[in-house]
Amino acid sequence: YPIGSLVRLQSNRLAVVVDQSPKSLLTPSVRAFFSIRAEVYITLELIDLSRPGMRDKVVAPEDPLKWKLSGLDKMMVSLTPAPSA
Repeated sequence: YPIGSLVRLQSNRLAVVVDQSPKSLLTPSVRAFFSIRAEVYITLELIDLSRPGMRDKVVAPEDPLKWKLSGLDKMMVSLTPAPSA
């Protein structure tokens, strides 16, 4: 998943991909910010999906337009780290 992508996690949260894993492109580091089940913003959580024993995983990419969340575009930019020089 490309950095900056919006994804749905198995834990029913939305997250933004913030870093790629050298182990697998399917297990990036993400920053979860929204509970799909409760339909509310949650405390930001950085999750390394490549960590041994990690039970959460990306189940699908999501279209940001589908969610119509206030300020989602700005949030996705702010959740994504600046490229290294």
